[in-house]
Amino acid sequence: MKNTGLKIFAWILMITYFLSSNAMAQASFADTPGDYYNRFTNFSQRDLNETSALFCLEKLASNTKATNLLQDLIHNNYAQMVINRTFPPGMDSAVIRERLRVHNFNRNLLIKIIADTSKVLVQTTHTLFLYSNIEDAAGDNAKLAGLTERFIGKELSASDIYSNRAGRYGLLIYGKISSIPELKLLSEKLFKVLYSRLEKGQIPALETLDRFKSEERAWFRYLYAYANYIQSEKETDFNKKKAYLKKAFDYSPDLADNNHKSGYFYDMHLIMQKEKDSFRDDYLTFLNNHASDQDDVLSTLLKIALQQPEYKEKLKAAYVKAKANEAGFGKYWLENVNQNAKLAPPISLSMLDKSKFSSKAGTGKWLLVDFWGTWCGPCRAEHPDMQKFYDSTIKTNPDKITLMTIACRDTEAKVTSYMTEKKFSFPVAMSDNQIEKIYKVPGYPTKLLVTPEGKYILVPFGADWVSFVKHYADL
Repeated sequence: MKNTGLKIFAWILMITYFLSSNAMAQASFADTPGDYYNRFTNFSQRDLNETSALFCLEKLASNTKATNLLQDLIHNNYAQMVINRTFPPGMDSAVIRERLRVHNFNRNLLIKIIADTSKVLVQTTHTLFLYSNIEDAAGDNAKLAGLTERFIGKELSASDIYSNRAGRYGLLIYGKISSIPELKLLSEKLFKVLYSRLEKGQIPALETLDRFKSEERAWFRYLYAYANYIQSEKETDFNKKKAYLKKAFDYSPDLADNNHKSGYFYDMHLIMQKEKDSFRDDYLTFLNNHASDQDDVLSTLLKIALQQPEYKEKLKAAYVKAKANEAGFGKYWLENVNQNAKLAPPISLSMLDKSKFSSKAGTGKWLLVDFWGTWCGPCRAEHPDMQKFYDSTIKTNPDKITLMTIACRDTEAKVTSYMTEKKFSFPVAMSDNQIEKIYKVPGYPTKLLVTPEGKYILVPFGADWVSFVKHYADL
């Protein structure tokens, strides 16, 4: 699980540093939730100190403001150490032994956690504990049946299957028992309850800056998409199979979900053991193999390309095949982009060079807007690419696209000094402290792509933004 993808999302999960192995004394602990989070990670993965690890969890559990952090720690960070894993062929035996040592330590630690006097800690961890018991019961069908019934009755009967990831563990349990003939009826019962809960838990598109709610929405959509994919794999009836694949397609992460990928990232890896961001390709393959109506293929590819514009060339090929009119594709693309975008409020700001920037002046061209700050590490890290993009793309296509970056929560002096020191020349405007609120900027950096008609979309966080913009704007 320790891969490049996990590193991308580490900063979202507040893992900013780890203590050295000699920092063991509880008296030295800082009393912020983030410090307890980081120290627990150290004591459960590196120093393997049971007493200190429990102390950190108890401190988090006693802080009512740290509920989300505790849930994230247990079910995203710690779960990776507890759940059984397979090792790739050829892995060094010493590495395997070390990982097994850490795994065994955390299995024993889990028993101590579930026996703790903190009700909050026990309730938060119980779903993971039940699932670990099911892993340990492999080969004992009677025990597996009893534990599964207990999971259905206790964890899936609750009103909330998200906070402690009961939906995730339910799907993992289904994966363990669905292939056992003696447990077939029970696995179907489990799946039916899961499917219903995931369907009812869907959250409409949000007009909010609430990161936690946005992550919950992304989680419910991804798991429901996966549940429909599972159903499609079992289905032999053509129309039913198509309907399930269509739902898996429809509920695959959209642009909003892609900006909150941390909401389902760990579930994806723990359940599927691989990076599978969506189920759109599965539906598209099905249509290509079976559909006689090219318009069906075209509409499906359009939805994919609007989320993943690298599919735009395939969309164009399907458009030409269905419409026999290559010249009309540009208009077709823009019309559909605008239909799925939001109206862009006007931007009027002062730039570092004292000139005025107005988004109205760019009408008829694409506009890339980037919200950043000198205080933002991820913003600074991508600025060399921003400069390259400005030099190679913006300057060479002045009639097609404009770039404006907006420095937020900053001072003109700091921004000027930063730009001079780094020898950056891309355009910068100073925020009026309102524009980021008007656009409901969820974090930094955030990029918006405004169409020539004055609509905008969010460029997904974590995506290859250069490729995304170039595909969208035909650059």
